Amino acid sequence: MASSLQPSLSPSFSPSFSPSVSRASSVSGRVPAPEIDHVKSGRAWAREVREAWEPLILTLDGGGIRGYSSLLILQALMHEVYLWERKLDETDPIPNSIWRTLTEDELQPCHYFDFMYGTSTGGLIATMLGRLRMTVRDCLTIYRQVGEDLFGHKRNVIPLATKYHHKPLEKAVQNIVKSKCTLHKDCEGLDWHPWHMDGGETAHYDSEDKHQRICQSVCLTATHGNSISAAHLLRTYDHHYPERPPPWIIPYNAGADKLRIWEVTRATSAAPFYFKMLEAELEGGVKAFRDGGIRENNPSGAAWSEFISLYGMEAYHRGEANATPALLLSNVLIKYTDGEKQHDRMLAEAKGEGENTWYKRLNVSTGLEHMKLDDWVKGPWRDPAAAEDRYVPGTVPLLSVELGKPPTNALRSEPSIVPGGQSLTRMEKVTKEYLERDFDGRFDTYAPPKVMLEQAAEKLVRHRRARERTRTEKPGRWNTFMGDHLIGNHVHVNGNGNSNGMAS
Repeated sequence: MASSLQPSLSPSFSPSFSPSVSRASSVSGRVPAPEIDHVKSGRAWAREVREAWEPLILTLDGGGIRGYSSLLILQALMHEVYLWERKLDETDPIPNSIWRTLTEDELQPCHYFDFMYGTSTGGLIATMLGRLRMTVRDCLTIYRQVGEDLFGHKRNVIPLATKYHHKPLEKAVQNIVKSKCTLHKDCEGLDWHPWHMDGGETAHYDSEDKHQRICQSVCLTATHGNSISAAHLLRTYDHHYPERPPPWIIPYNAGADKLRIWEVTRATSAAPFYFKMLEAELEGGVKAFRDGGIRENNPSGAAWSEFISLYGMEAYHRGEANATPALLLSNVLIKYTDGEKQHDRMLAEAKGEGENTWYKRLNVSTGLEHMKLDDWVKGPWRDPAAAEDRYVPGTVPLLSVELGKPPTNALRSEPSIVPGGQSLTRMEKVTKEYLERDFDGRFDTYAPPKVMLEQAAEKLVRHRRARERTRTEKPGRWNTFMGDHLIGNHVHVNGNGNSNGMAS
């Protein structure tokens, strides 16, 4: 996600139901100054785990090829996650934890987030990371290839035709599904997008079973009809609203549309003039889908609305006035007026605390704002895997080096002239500068990107570890989250609490 922990949302919000101020932040004049400083700095939020299974949400907006920057930010996030996993395992080890054996590149974001929302190419990334449970490294490799497949070949000038063919994207996603599918022996890349449709006729869970959930992905699209476009959520889970939803819920469409994974990614990325709309036969007739950015380019609003509709009523019935997720990490690449308004709304929902608690936005501040979504220019580019492949073992562990800098005894490959190389190099340079820059009051509310990234990573790791500690008490919930219904390698907790294998 070009960005570190979360992209955008968009419906308007009702002031009658809003997130609670974290307990650490409800300070009075009698609270010691150091503790207030911990709250303002975000340190108190990062280390607090109120409840292990509080939802952790990632949102990613679109931006075409600029989604590569989002993935670079996520890569930096997972680097910090790896460091926190190592640090906390040294001070407070979990017996028989499989995490102790994992390398940095084996960590999967789907084991740290409960929901991933995306618009346009952000939807493609959310699908790869959430529905297909891929690593960030694999996503970066595929994104580079898809960039060439999509934007490396323009159509001839044809009146009224879209700028690019849509077939390469369909084929690319089908090939990804083939390589990642663990449900079918001879997968043809036609797996359904909703989870419960791939394991047979019986659903693995439904909207009433919110406590037995695997990581979900949601693509924000726009349905097209009679010259009016409406925001539409393509979910991996079934969800229905109350017949008369309370005023604080902004209802979208209900249910989980029966679409293939390739259809969903086509639907969310069908940018007008660039790609043809997707037309799909669904219950009730044919629907036409376009890029969700037409209606809401920042999916954080949609994510917030879904969270409130899923978990807000529980809080209401418990007599609690407010509900908030543990984390909503947003990545916003396209700074349209609507996207900035959505960001302001989310800050308001956070009770004016800025981004030092549950809402954080990570995205490149400057340098990509004028980059077109199909910017794919041939030029010099250095493959980041080359240094790892040619690394000379013996002195510095590769995973311990500082992000973005090669180990001292690694042999750096020379840049090669490749399709899209100039665009990739530009995004890597600008993203690295963003992640390393100091605090800038024009963009930051309380801390520079590096600090926000570190705190988000600490929060994610502390929650994951708290969940793992429940594996003997509630093995069903833990195993479901880890992907126990997937055929192939998966986590299974036996009677003595030991876990075997890991979900792919």
